[in-house]
Amino acid sequence: MLIPVGFPNSDTTGPAAGTSFRDFTGDYEVRQDGAVVDSLRVVGSISVHADNVTIQNCEVNASGQISGISQVSGSGLTVQNCRVYGLASKSDRKATHVLEGIGNAAEVSFCEIFGVENAVTGGSSYIHDNYMHDFARWIAADDHTDGLQTYGWSDAGGLRVIHNTIIAILTAGDYTPTKYGAGSSAIALSEGMHDLTIDGNFFAGGSYTLYGPSQRPSAPANVHVTNNRFSRHYFPHCGEFGTHTGFNRNAPGFLWSGNVWHETERTLAP
Repeated sequence: MLIPVGFPNSDTTGPAAGTSFRDFTGDYEVRQDGAVVDSLRVVGSISVHADNVTIQNCEVNASGQISGISQVSGSGLTVQNCRVYGLASKSDRKATHVLEGIGNAAEVSFCEIFGVENAVTGGSSYIHDNYMHDFARWIAADDHTDGLQTYGWSDAGGLRVIHNTIIAILTAGDYTPTKYGAGSSAIALSEGMHDLTIDGNFFAGGSYTLYGPSQRPSAPANVHVTNNRFSRHYFPHCGEFGTHTGFNRNAPGFLWSGNVWHETERTLAP
């Protein structure tokens, strides 16, 4: 689909043009606090076991891995200007299983992530200016593919999802959905997440495009969904079933403002 001018796409994300890569095959382990990993082209994965590591201008073909880039232990991981992806291989199912593109990072920015089940996982991260698209279902027919998946982060606070392009459409995998949006979303939030901001993003596709954190009676506070654009390119309601579910408009500090239908500029009600 045509991405609107000003939103992240393949040209504005990923490693800088002209990057001179060093090649590596296997699991590239980072165990030094404060390390900077730059210009690495990996067939395999990058696993971080240290604090405050930065990974930049890297490309990871994560086919056959659980994660492309992941904070396994430690904290403070920053991932910027990287491309992480999985490739389809019908002849070898295990070679295609990529559960998460980038996992548990504190900040993910200017990255292109595709061909994975979940592009980014985490709960209190700062996720901005990324292009996430062409998800893949590798494990089971009822898997849920997502741009951002926060499973395991119930009640977390401080998540910021700012100015990303997330196209929640399945285009690869072992299981073919009956419809493109089945079992997919741009963002799937865990119950009770609070003090979170989803602002200035471009969304298209999904079952519901956004799954909110208000699935139980005690709704979380300070959930802000603002200034996002929802496209009808794939479905009349952006997602197959609608733009969003699981957001409690009566929760303390809830804000839904400035969200519009991309094609018409009409205001989208909560």
